[in-house]
Amino acid sequence: MFTSVARIHNRINETLFDRPQDCAPRFATKPSGGIDPRPWCQGFYAAMNLNIKSWKRLLDLNNPNHGLLLPILIYCVDKKGKPVLGKPRPGPETARFIEHEACKDISLVIPALRELHYVTHYDPE
Repeated sequence: MFTSVARIHNRINETLFDRPQDCAPRFATKPSGGIDPRPWCQGFYAAMNLNIKSWKRLLDLNNPNHGLLLPILIYCVDKKGKPVLGKPRPGPETARFIEHEACKDISLVIPALRELHYVTHYDPE
């Protein structure tokens, strides 16, 4: 069993680092058309919570790389159903940004998050 898990882990690592374009987020589609990033973002957040200690550094508001998580966390809710980033600012601009703009940044931040993860966990320096 361990061999199978290790093989899958190695295959995922190989894809992430040799062919990162194959791991672009795939968002759900809304019934009315357009994309719905919420399920993907919530899954990412759930995976973060499996080993939250590894993410503590990036969750620190004083860390300049914290902003990389914002386009993902803006779509996430905690176990109580409350927005992870707090209640969004009211108004049509915020609603439009969340519905149509913030998700565009997710594909941009994933490579940077991947690089930070690699440097933090695998770089021998």
